[in-house]
Amino acid sequence: MIMRGRGIEIRGAGTEAEADEAVAVLDAVLGATRGWQLNRARQLELYRNAPELLSIAIDNGRIIGCVGCDGANGIEAVAVRDEYRGQGLGRRLLERAEGILRDRGVTAAGLGSLDGAVEFYLSCGYQAKLLIQFAPEVDHPELIIDELLADVLAGRDVVRRDWQGHPQLWLQERTIDWDLKRRIEDVAPGVVAQYTMSKQL
Repeated sequence: MIMRGRGIEIRGAGTEAEADEAVAVLDAVLGATRGWQLNRARQLELYRNAPELLSIAIDNGRIIGCVGCDGANGIEAVAVRDEYRGQGLGRRLLERAEGILRDRGVTAAGLGSLDGAVEFYLSCGYQAKLLIQFAPEVDHPELIIDELLADVLAGRDVVRRDWQGHPQLWLQERTIDWDLKRRIEDVAPGVVAQYTMSKQL
């Protein structure tokens, strides 16, 4: 599937070299974020082996934006170079990645979101939940969880889960509350609250 418009071509990556160039765009846009740093090597390997999972935007032979999906249910990374933002490229790339998942029989897509991108995903039909995690250097997350539940999260609908042996809390309210996020993270060093996004396809 190739989408065209405004002189910019949107299509799937076709080669390992295009996958490498797309990852360079992700490095330029997301390189400073902890999530990208932790997942970069895994995603580079995935896209080198399956470049068709990358949706890329090309302007005059240069990749200027990309969205990667995992082929199962996740949107892995979204990036558009600064000078090309505001033209709807992120939305078009995201729609193409969602189409890849839909073509594979996936009925819902999920992704983690940088704070500055939450409104973008909401405008694309995603719903937000607040995920609370604890950095590996946190010695006693259970004590922090008890404090959160007794104070900042008291009376709220919270679900406790474990992921790879680490506790997580999911806040079931679906409204964006930046002050609540700040208050959660202020409870102790290493507490990370992040809006995650999901969408029915």
